Amino acid sequence: LFCLLTMRTSQFLKPDSTHSITTTKSGAIDAHVFEPKILGEGNRSTSSIRGTIVTVHPWAALGGGEHNTIGIARHITNATSPKSDQKNANNNGWRVITFALKSSGAVWGICSAHSYEVQQTVDVVNWVGEKYGTDNIVLFGSSAGAPIAGTAMAQLQKNRNIIAAYVAVGYTFGNFATLGFGRHFSSVVGKSVGGVALPPKLFVMGERDEFTSVDQLEKMAKKMKTNGKVDTEIVADVGHFELESSTYDPLVAKMVLDWLEKALLS
Repeated sequence: LFCLLTMRTSQFLKPDSTHSITTTKSGAIDAHVFEPKILGEGNRSTSSIRGTIVTVHPWAALGGGEHNTIGIARHITNATSPKSDQKNANNNGWRVITFALKSSGAVWGICSAHSYEVQQTVDVVNWVGEKYGTDNIVLFGSSAGAPIAGTAMAQLQKNRNIIAAYVAVGYTFGNFATLGFGRHFSSVVGKSVGGVALPPKLFVMGERDEFTSVDQLEKMAKKMKTNGKVDTEIVADVGHFELESSTYDPLVAKMVLDWLEKALLS
């Protein structure tokens, strides 16, 4: 039974394809592509896809890695529209990209505002745009990956403006976290660049997050709402690292999909 469960878990987490991407500063990295399971088909298809979600995992310096985003990726791609939702039957499912950031190290990462990680994220998004098109590209960041993704979004907005939406799970807004990630805050809190409309944003956070309080998040969200659409979701009685765990992957995936339906596809 254990071997069977292990095999099923391995198959569940296995990407549908892997691509090597040459980055600007960090050499080659592998992008793992999870394709959506289209409603009514027994196999995976790429013919009718709503968009592509690029994930940025938690900071390696604190034990984070690509493994924190793979479960969410598969839960998102395995989701389908309700059978009663016929209008979306031919436009169902999101593609998800995961990749392992090449970390610049804790101290240099803070001193450089994680510029290497940000550039890797920008390079992956640009690759996605070239390979799959620029319709509905969503940036998803978890924990410290959220501020990195936010700064990448701001850089992309200056050049190509191809980010349709931004999702942050456990954004590190707290006072202590400011020491490491405060230089990223303006990327998600600030105003648009060159008059370009800001993408809608979703912030998901545990009620007992050890880095950011609910009050701190709500204050930041209030500031952001003056410049665009911002929504928050608070998961009751859950801490920061709990929310990163695989236990909450199905819940986070559902929150993201439900929000994207309202923010982009309604």
